[in-house]
Amino acid sequence: MTTVILIGMCYAGKTTIGKLLGQRLGKSVLDSRDIFKREYGISENEYLKKHGREQFLGAEEKSLLQDFENQVVSLGGSAIYYRDAMELLLRNKDYIIVWLDVPFSVIEKRKSLESWERPIVYPNGINTFEELYKERYTKYDKYHKLRIVVSDNDTSGDVVEKIMVKLLC
Repeated sequence: MTTVILIGMCYAGKTTIGKLLGQRLGKSVLDSRDIFKREYGISENEYLKKHGREQFLGAEEKSLLQDFENQVVSLGGSAIYYRDAMELLLRNKDYIIVWLDVPFSVIEKRKSLESWERPIVYPNGINTFEELYKERYTKYDKYHKLRIVVSDNDTSGDVVEKIMVKLLC
């Protein structure tokens, strides 16, 4: 059975789409926040505040090095920075990495509507959220097997349907 791994920028809808896709495929669903909390006993934000940036990055990478057998997994937006982990996931013939390619304007709109702070760690030299989006875009493009282009008008159901069509091809 195939594991579907969702990647994309924060606010791309990976958690929401993951839940809906899991229901549609009859698979259990894992989210990066749940994986992290199970591994370390605290949230990503708490870990980052308590241990700092460098330890957080190491812990986040370690949380990716698991066997995700027959599930739908929504990875954090920064997962693509962990080259070894991402290449391992990409090489696994039982995994399909799906990139939710969402335009910056949609990401920015969703970000402005959210009321809680996500643990977004900016790489050195990246100072704005838009710069972060542009920098990550090329990495998402490198680490996917299926690319799902999401428009401003797409509902979550539309995105799940796009994924299903590509999975069945």
